Amino acid sequence: MFNIPLHKLIIHFPIALTIVAAIYDSWAAYSKKPEFHEAGYGLSLWASVSALAAIVTGLQLAGVTRVEPGVITGHAGFGIASGIAVTALAVVRYSAHAREQRGYRMPWLVLEIGAAALIVATAITGHRL
Repeated sequence: MFNIPLHKLIIHFPIALTIVAAIYDSWAAYSKKPEFHEAGYGLSLWASVSALAAIVTGLQLAGVTRVEPGVITGHAGFGIASGIAVTALAVVRYSAHAREQRGYRMPWLVLEIGAAALIVATAITGHRL
């Protein structure tokens, strides 16, 4: 759009925010300090928003690039899967936060670490484009 590479500007936010949120939540689970879960909660919300923006701009870019379709499909598959995982985590955590349920559930951490792994795989396959 307007010759500005929006996808390349946006992609670093979901990568960094998801990984840092997973670190904060892992640290909170290990040290039993719930205030770190609040930081992880905020980071995961922003990671979700930025992941959705990265997916939209990436799909727009995929239509105009001259890269092999198989390479784009693999990268887009990882990107969409990681976006779904990050967004699902953010929705579940937001729902619990809105109902004022302050407890942190370990399946959330598993989902968050899985989402971070998917985002790293997306970043690796995207770096090769």
